[in-house]
Amino acid sequence: MPDTKEMKEGTAKLIVASSKKNSNMFYATKFFTPDPFIWLKTKDGTKVYVNSLEFGRAQKEAIVDEVVDDFEFNSGNSFPDKLVDILQNNGIEKVLVPKNFEIQYAKALFDNGIKIDIKPGIFFEERAIKTQKEVREIRKVQKVAEKAMSKAINLIQKSERGGLDKLFYLGEPLTSEMVREAIHIEFLKRGCGFEPSIVACGKDSADPHQTGEGPLFADQPIVIDIFPRSHKSGYFADMTRTVVKGEASPEIEKMYAAVLEAQEAAIKAIKPGISASAIDLMIRDHFKKCGFKTEKVDGKHQGFIHATGHGVGLEMHEDPIIYRTNEKTLEHGNVFTVEPGLYYPEIGGIRIEDLVVVTKNGVKNLTQFSKDNLII
Repeated sequence: MPDTKEMKEGTAKLIVASSKKNSNMFYATKFFTPDPFIWLKTKDGTKVYVNSLEFGRAQKEAIVDEVVDDFEFNSGNSFPDKLVDILQNNGIEKVLVPKNFEIQYAKALFDNGIKIDIKPGIFFEERAIKTQKEVREIRKVQKVAEKAMSKAINLIQKSERGGLDKLFYLGEPLTSEMVREAIHIEFLKRGCGFEPSIVACGKDSADPHQTGEGPLFADQPIVIDIFPRSHKSGYFADMTRTVVKGEASPEIEKMYAAVLEAQEAAIKAIKPGISASAIDLMIRDHFKKCGFKTEKVDGKHQGFIHATGHGVGLEMHEDPIIYRTNEKTLEHGNVFTVEPGLYYPEIGGIRIEDLVVVTKNGVKNLTQFSKDNLII
């Protein structure tokens, strides 16, 4: 649609990318393709320029005013030179591009006298406010995450303690890799792709992004963090649970109780108008009151060492970021994680993560998976 407030004669918004790799391009077109193509928005509306291979599908799927079949994309012509031709033929003298605009295209435009403005931050600011349809799509993926989490926890639950406190399943050592495989199979069965899920045990769990490897052990925390993406809609989900097979030490039980209490209090406080920083600082204050320090010891960070949460949508991490330095207020339609955690190298880590959406009057938890039981 035309955008007279932003578009002036001779100016345009421009994205050149693969929509499978670039969330801005997919948001603008709702058209998945692995090859780069051109999206152009002027005062007259939106166009995409695609190669002949994708033309028919783009006509059916792309949410733009015009789809241009450009056979020359399949020829030996330089893509950057072709881009210049398209802009000049449209009378474009200046473009606004995302911050990840490729240098090869920027150089071609610059060399041909086309001015470039780079928009910092989010290219489409409206992406931070999810529509009801987007929330429904995210909830569908979250249900897949919950199915996979159930598979993972059931696998650990059915395991038995063996020598050296290793967990065994059907006579074989149960490993992070085996549980991760079960998670990923569930994703594939339900139409989702994935990056390697986290199944981290013991000291590995004290590193928030350690994926985990090797045998799982009894009496130690096992952090399971999974984040599928729908092949169809392109939306992500995200959730984390921490479990112990066997008996948890008093330190682990105290950590778990503190994390759960902090998360539940933070979720209750979420509503339109509250700042992201207020939610994060609430959790940090709770941990201090419970006696859990966040500090650097022997060169290693420990305690609550990451943000409370991050937006989830067409990217795994997007706005809003729920952190103490972010003074932006939350709005109806924001979808983000609430994932407090505590991490101590000699004990392990505890993290509980739910996905929530800000409503008109408060918040709705999109995660319906139990978090009451540490011991399984």
